[in-house]
Amino acid sequence: MVPEDDLDLGELRLLEVDNRVVVPSNCHIRILVTAVDVLHSLAIPSLGIKMDACPGRLNQTALFFLRDGVFYGQSSEICGVGHSNMPIVFESVSAEKYIS
Repeated sequence: MVPEDDLDLGELRLLEVDNRVVVPSNCHIRILVTAVDVLHSLAIPSLGIKMDACPGRLNQTALFFLRDGVFYGQSSEICGVGHSNMPIVFESVSAEKYIS
């Protein structure tokens, strides 16, 4: 999570991250998640995704972005101190921009 003092104009408080997950649009994406310590969970409502990361188990989901854009989500499991506000951001870009 980006500290409030470091936010630029237009960035969302409690949702912006310093490292976005950048993926190409018009391409099939497969996401694999697991956990080492405790149950984690992420939710990205605008993509219709809610996914659990369980210790000792591998979960997967598939994505296909039809357009470029930025999609915000947060942890949906209180798995530790400050984890209830842990954000995640997916940024979908064109294949040319993704390669470069």
